Amino acid sequence: MRMGIVLFLISETFLFGALFWTYYYLRGHDTPWPPQHPLATLPAINTGLLLLSSIAVWLGGYMIKKGREKGLFIGLLVTVLLGASFLGITGWEWLHESFRPWTNAYGSIFFLLTGVHALHVFGGVLLMLALLARTARHRFTAGNSVGVEIGSLYWHFIDLIWLLVFTTIFIVR
Repeated sequence: MRMGIVLFLISETFLFGALFWTYYYLRGHDTPWPPQHPLATLPAINTGLLLLSSIAVWLGGYMIKKGREKGLFIGLLVTVLLGASFLGITGWEWLHESFRPWTNAYGSIFFLLTGVHALHVFGGVLLMLALLARTARHRFTAGNSVGVEIGSLYWHFIDLIWLLVFTTIFIVR
């Protein structure tokens, strides 16, 4: 199972690598870049939410390794709530941007890059919900928590990708 998630994450790295390449390619060929830059306030809050969610899922995994199932449950629940909050803020942000995907190249790659990431966060939230349900049915123990480990790897991966997305879109100008 560990090898499977590693191979999956490598394939996801190629997907996001292509999206970042596209962003920087367009940036180099479309002036001015960006035509209208979105504010970084909400994405900065989202960055904090995802960093906290990584801590929560890590703590949950740590707790189950110590045989503390309730700690895992709380860690996963907090991760789900923070991930759902991230998605809500991202949706609100999309609705209130001054540009759309069809406005220009920047709008297209902005919505594509943040949208593909949000889709991965949504998948991660569903995965955390599945792990939460399994935890509620007492399926994990200190000696049997590979599913939690794999779910955590995926969650940390999408958080790392967000740091790259945030840096690319909102810091590198």
